[in-house]
Amino acid sequence: MISYIIPTLWKSKNIFKTIEGFKSIDDSSTELIIIDNAQKGFKNTDDNIRYISPTRNYYVNPSWQLGINLSSNNNICLVNDDIIFDIKRFHNFVLDNNAEGITFHHENRIKKDNKKWELIYNNSPHRRPAGGGQLLYFKKENYPGLPPNMKFWFGDDIIYFYNTLVKEIKFSFIKGMAITGDQSVTVTQDNIVPQNYQEHFSPDTLEYYKKMHTLGLNCNTVFPMEIKMAWKYGDYNTKLEFERLIDDKING
Repeated sequence: MISYIIPTLWKSKNIFKTIEGFKSIDDSSTELIIIDNAQKGFKNTDDNIRYISPTRNYYVNPSWQLGINLSSNNNICLVNDDIIFDIKRFHNFVLDNNAEGITFHHENRIKKDNKKWELIYNNSPHRRPAGGGQLLYFKKENYPGLPPNMKFWFGDDIIYFYNTLVKEIKFSFIKGMAITGDQSVTVTQDNIVPQNYQEHFSPDTLEYYKKMHTLGLNCNTVFPMEIKMAWKYGDYNTKLEFERLIDDKING
């Protein structure tokens, strides 16, 4: 019983591999929600696939919000349209192991699946794994909602940090699972992302800070990813850790 949500502009053919893999899942209550932001049309005869074609490009974060609003299940999985993974095996593994939160992890960058998969706690509540939004599984009851004016960035950060810091959910990754493909091919194309959203402090950055503030969280948007952090108000130990990392980067 999982609702998979994929916003797409059909820039990558890998989405069709995910669709075919989804059709092999033996679970009548699962569903795949495709948000067609290019309005290209999609012929579908599978009752478990829901095809949504907005009148304009909603972009990724509002598309996630739309898909979650329309979803029928409490288990939500946001999937990039350009990754390749064994969705049937993933589906069965997640449900069999009663996972509460799963995200993409750098250990998933392997060429093929291992025979054994393991659910590993990532032990990183204050730092979202780089690329985590490519595959993000969580419970709908633990979804904080995303700002309507936040188009491209930080949606996965808000979901992740709300789960790990506010709801105290232990997010894991699946060791031995391969996630390959183009990985973020759409957002790296200049004709897709407007120039003002390519700046370090984009319009999404302000929306991110505002939303995190309402959730009782402090955050930073400093890159590289190992010093991109969030913490609860009053968690001065974590804030000091962050400041030491920044100082190390500045002073070498």
